[in-house]
Amino acid sequence: MDALQHLYRRLDNRVRGLSRLSYALLVGLISAVAVFAVRSLLPGNGSFGPIAMGVSMTVVYYALDPNNTT
Repeated sequence: MDALQHLYRRLDNRVRGLSRLSYALLVGLISAVAVFAVRSLLPGNGSFGPIAMGVSMTVVYYALDPNNTT
């Protein structure tokens, strides 16, 4: 359990150290992949959902800059 917490803290510190654009792109990519994975489990087709989610999350996270500590 302690090793898992240490790994989480290292990953968290690395992600928080990213620039504003890099952080927004990472969040957008993770969002798009997650939506694509869920979408692939559901019947039907459509690739617009993951793309739209990835782009919108990137724009929102870049505009709001949640890692701003000032």
